[in-house]
Amino acid sequence: PGLEELDRLPYGGMSSISRHANCLAAELASRLMALKHDNAKPVVQIYGSWCKPFASKVSSGPTVAFNIVDREGLPIGHDEVVRLAIMNRPPIQVRNGCFCNPGACQLACSLTNEQVKDNYSSGHVCGDRRGIVNGRPTGAVRASFGKDSIWEDADALVEFIKKMFVTYEGDCSSPPRPSDPDRSNSLEVLDIFVFPIKSCSGSRLKRWPIDRTGRLSLDREFALVGANGMSLRLHSYPSMSSVRPVVDLDELTMTVSFPGMSDLVIDLKHDSNFEESDEDILVCGERCRGRVWGGSKASAWFSSALGVRCWLARQSDVGLKGDLHETKYGYCNDEALLLVSQESIDKLNDVIIEQRWGRPVSAEHFRPNLVVSSDTARTGSNPEDAWQAVTVFGGGRRKFVLEAVGKCARCHMVDVDPRSGQRGNTLRALAHYRRGGGGAINFGTFFRRVNDAEDIMSAWVEKGDKIVPVL
Repeated sequence: PGLEELDRLPYGGMSSISRHANCLAAELASRLMALKHDNAKPVVQIYGSWCKPFASKVSSGPTVAFNIVDREGLPIGHDEVVRLAIMNRPPIQVRNGCFCNPGACQLACSLTNEQVKDNYSSGHVCGDRRGIVNGRPTGAVRASFGKDSIWEDADALVEFIKKMFVTYEGDCSSPPRPSDPDRSNSLEVLDIFVFPIKSCSGSRLKRWPIDRTGRLSLDREFALVGANGMSLRLHSYPSMSSVRPVVDLDELTMTVSFPGMSDLVIDLKHDSNFEESDEDILVCGERCRGRVWGGSKASAWFSSALGVRCWLARQSDVGLKGDLHETKYGYCNDEALLLVSQESIDKLNDVIIEQRWGRPVSAEHFRPNLVVSSDTARTGSNPEDAWQAVTVFGGGRRKFVLEAVGKCARCHMVDVDPRSGQRGNTLRALAHYRRGGGGAINFGTFFRRVNDAEDIMSAWVEKGDKIVPVL
């Protein structure tokens, strides 16, 4: 029946399909090359002969491979483009990666043999979600046309790129700088969260110890690791949102609950099933060290809860080792402590409601350690973007100082509701107004503790503590 359908096509069967599909591809390539940022720099880099002024439709074929770049010329990950395209209305289906041709991919992305080896050593593999490694693309996006493709398909893709990735005049204006608060008009700690097991539910706390690195005690100290040696992630296993660990600091135990199962109690002081040797673990593409904790009992419990064979690993090199700046912070992605302001969350929810992209989100979507609030008038910006450091006060005295060390680049994990495990459009909303340098979608700021003679020992952070930012 399929071949008979081709024979019934007017104007030459397969030749008709070829002309039709190549015409759409040529139009798409032309329109993508015409897209410019406000500084006149191109939005799209096209690969292959379609980027040439007089591309041959025969040699090019009805596929257009490309990457998107920001106004500074830095690439945006192909994985991010595809995730946002799927969330578009109407959804857009494009392929991404190396398209089963790593050699051509290496040439197109101008990667040396050493860079390809470095990518692999860092944990990058085919099919993962690492569209950018060391500032360079690991693949591309490909749009393909065929018999049933229509003009509106190309229109939808171009409009999506214009809406999500083109910088227009005024988009990059500096946000208003919040005024320097004094102690009487300072921010305060609204919520404290600790996530003992990476990607699982966290605990909302009233007070918690913070060590000399700035990490909240036991935060992300454990991870669940699959048979492939990679840590399980919430976006792949949404039921991890129902795994709820609670730490008892007095007894030094961690009690883990899951609907329909008896609680699992884990001893944090020592493990009778302790493994002497460390294991290599891949966490967010980075190679870490960990030791099996809880033995077969814990492995069976977590495997039953999540429906996938896994084991519990504890970070084996937490703590100070030489230079403080080289300290491992458990299985944290980047730095010791993540802070988000309630003002930033309110701004995001304004965008979600305005664009009708679903339900408002909570702070827990972003898995922060500290959420701070303010009595000052809202500025419409994310105030923590401008903070160089914050001083924490409590009980009438200074407790400790935190130094800002970078922004938190977001992935589609923020789409997963931490309570229900259902997916939303959080990343799509953030991409609407929070894209930063290098194409990263930033939300929240990482901090590291600054130690001096006054506060070098461990301290406690408490709900209601005052926070005074330094701009």
